[in-house]
Amino acid sequence: MNLWLLLGEISIGSLILFFLVFAIYSLVEKEKKACLRSSLIFALLVIIDLILLSIAAPLRNWLFGGFFILFSIFLILLFWPSLNKPSVEIIGPQAKIDERDIIFARFDYEPGTEIFNSYYRLRPEYKKIDDDLRKLPDILTYPHIKKNPWYFWLAEAEFNFLEAQLAEVDGQKNNQNFSLSAAENTRKIKNIVKYLGSDVCGICQLKQAYVYSHVGRGPEPYGQEIKLDHKYAIVFALEMDMAMVKYAPQAPVIVETAKKYVEAARISIILADFIRCLGFPARAHIAGSNYQAMLAPLAWEAGLGELGRLGIIITHKYGPRARLGLVTTDLPLIPDKPRAWGIQEFCQKCKKCARNCPAQAIPKGEKTEENGVLKWVLKREECYRFWRKAGTDCAMCIYVCPYSKPFNLFHNFIRKMTEQSALAQSLAVRLDDFFYGRFPRRGSVNSKQ
Repeated sequence: MNLWLLLGEISIGSLILFFLVFAIYSLVEKEKKACLRSSLIFALLVIIDLILLSIAAPLRNWLFGGFFILFSIFLILLFWPSLNKPSVEIIGPQAKIDERDIIFARFDYEPGTEIFNSYYRLRPEYKKIDDDLRKLPDILTYPHIKKNPWYFWLAEAEFNFLEAQLAEVDGQKNNQNFSLSAAENTRKIKNIVKYLGSDVCGICQLKQAYVYSHVGRGPEPYGQEIKLDHKYAIVFALEMDMAMVKYAPQAPVIVETAKKYVEAARISIILADFIRCLGFPARAHIAGSNYQAMLAPLAWEAGLGELGRLGIIITHKYGPRARLGLVTTDLPLIPDKPRAWGIQEFCQKCKKCARNCPAQAIPKGEKTEENGVLKWVLKREECYRFWRKAGTDCAMCIYVCPYSKPFNLFHNFIRKMTEQSALAQSLAVRLDDFFYGRFPRRGSVNSKQ
């Protein structure tokens, strides 16, 4: 067989195999549009291959040789490490954030109470904005629950369970010390977190800039200054089920969110209690009303991912389709380092979350500075306004994000390419729109379920 014919056939065969695998994965993932379009391209490539094979030599050999050369050049450009990969940029001093100003804390304050009145005396600039939002029914209240009681009451039960765990987040440490070396402690802690349910775990120093300044909600008294001087933060992530996320912004999303918060609380409370048994202080930080530190920047510091355009951490393994857990402690540990995965450049090109955001709360433009960090700043009040309209935590941005694709061999291959190559990122952005849609279709929930 002519060498050019052989090399060209290998090149076309590689493309045929790629789209066949893509079609199979899309079928398994129930992505109808991606499955149909990848199948059509697979069939088209097979037809082109057969037509080329039917052409008489030497033209056939030259055509296959030309295809091989073009394909080789394309692969070199595709895999060429051409990204600078800057990570999240800290460009100025970072002040502590007051938890009382967090939007979820502000809407825990009951009108007419002393806490409500004292807060708006402190922050009168939020009063009109918040009063306007309070005209909408809150998340998990009856106007929403009656639309789909089975889902919404399940979410309510999960959050009620979380609130019941607040007394378990801290406690007295053992007087006897059972510590090993910092390296061995780190290895064992990560293994324990994996055993308890998360295989995405990192450690960082607990920077005081990421500890809230005052209590906004939780078991501690409102307005109390937060003193959290632990040395280390153990941060982990739990994957959200794509079968539930695909219904965004409908009821199954908040059920899945609450479920993952329950799982994160279980892991955090057990891990913190275990560390206290070893003779070191440790505190679990759980969802509901218990965080004393900011999970997103700590997850970045611990090397779990990067802050994306959508305003939350995009983990390397699960993208934004994850919920975080946190334990702070003095147990001697070895910190991980922030890593650059190419996510900043990808988000710069993509904008799919901003395009699909029902509230138009995600910026489509450039990054701006907020509290010393250069990032895409979310319009938080507009995001929360839509939450109250939908009765859920929305998650449209999570669903449509290309990084939310399942963690499997095919999508990991794409992730690896986009981690290194500017061309791969540009292609991935456009092809994600082509195969999955610029405005991906979502599942529909029967209200009688």
